[in-house]
Amino acid sequence: MKNAQGLRGFPTPDEAADDGYLVFRLPRENDWAGLLLGAAEALTSYYNFYESGDLSPEDAADRWRVIVQEAPYNLFDDPTSVPTPYWDEDTDVEDELPVETQTWYGYVNDPSASPEALTFVESSAIWAFTGFLAIATWEIGAAPAIAFNTIAPKFVLAVRRGNLGEIIRILVDGQDATTVDTSTYTEGDVIRTNIIGDPEFETHNIMLIQVS
Repeated sequence: MKNAQGLRGFPTPDEAADDGYLVFRLPRENDWAGLLLGAAEALTSYYNFYESGDLSPEDAADRWRVIVQEAPYNLFDDPTSVPTPYWDEDTDVEDELPVETQTWYGYVNDPSASPEALTFVESSAIWAFTGFLAIATWEIGAAPAIAFNTIAPKFVLAVRRGNLGEIIRILVDGQDATTVDTSTYTEGDVIRTNIIGDPEFETHNIMLIQVS
């Protein structure tokens, strides 16, 4: 516990954290992860906080409760590799590549550019991979993007609503297909969008861009 002028406990923050995530690496064995999560349980009780920032002890505890509840589903299996953002077949579910050679995760410098002017830069530096989820940040001032090629003529794109509402621009075969506004959903909702590729193509190029 931290102490300040006779107060015992944790100081409340000024606001709930909504600006991305930090990745804390720990041994992958369950007993080590369990120890860390067990220690974090103290942060889920309001009486372990004293008022320091703008948040109340109750609000701080509620936010930590969500963090602790989600943590077991957000542990890295291998921090040196990243999973595919799509599956063509059931056997593709566990496919992955090293972060240095992956081709799917990256960014575009101008998310509002026309389809023919978009330049996708491969880089996993602004992405965090938590189980089956890929979470992006805007740390380099560019728009996070995912690009891949699939043989499926029809498919479903799934986006999970995070802490903040976002606009996701979806391009199929070099053309704008649709946009998804996650702000109309509740945090944690999975938003599924049905996509049909151009039947004249044997494979289909997909790009998702986080516009805002």
